[in-house]
Amino acid sequence: MQKGYRESSLYPIVVCNKTKRVEKMKVGDLYSFTNNRIRVMMFDEKEVFYQTINEDDSFVYAKNKTLSYYRTTREYFEENSTLIKHLALTEQEIEIHRPDLPLRLNCFSGLFWTNKNFENETDLNDFLKIAEIDIEKLDGLNSPKVVIFPTSQQQSHKKSILMENTAGQFSGRELMLQCFVIQSEYVKPEKLYFSRFRLIPNGREEKRLSGIGMYRLGIKGNVPSYYLGGEMSMMELESENNLIVEK
Repeated sequence: MQKGYRESSLYPIVVCNKTKRVEKMKVGDLYSFTNNRIRVMMFDEKEVFYQTINEDDSFVYAKNKTLSYYRTTREYFEENSTLIKHLALTEQEIEIHRPDLPLRLNCFSGLFWTNKNFENETDLNDFLKIAEIDIEKLDGLNSPKVVIFPTSQQQSHKKSILMENTAGQFSGRELMLQCFVIQSEYVKPEKLYFSRFRLIPNGREEKRLSGIGMYRLGIKGNVPSYYLGGEMSMMELESENNLIVEK
């Protein structure tokens, strides 16, 4: 499991193993996708985030200050979409949606969120050392504000928390220290994983996801929002059958 993701280009693209790849798709592009007109808000090599648009190319939910982006896998999007035209986001749209921010960061396997309330960076560092994670290499976030949604272990988003930094950005250590504090309320020490259940012909199927990570969700009050999860995103979990637990 890769330890962290990095940015590249004008609109940073998260790439696994920090390998740069040339992209034809651009942020703001208009596509026809699943019988809808949509605009690409941001993307990486795994997922595409988008919003639906009207015939005049305006966003359907342009007045919403809080929303979660529609998303799909990169592979499915490329196989089922048709480019209509290139159209860059306006400066105001860029300021609100911040497509330059990573879609995922500080994704690690080998550990899980804890119910312990870390008081300082030393506590965090001691915890991360167990999984051989270097606190100095944690990715920060280039934003003065960010909204964090903690996640229950049944994978439902809980009450969000607004984080602010007068320095204009968060260091990796500061960011993850606060995230561990925010998530701690929703962790059961005897259950070191997230669960996803669904009904199947023979009963019920469970997927278990361990690890930690931050994943872009949308905006809340026109501030970028992220949810706290495991070593992969909720969308990746849907197609990952290796995590199924036999019932």
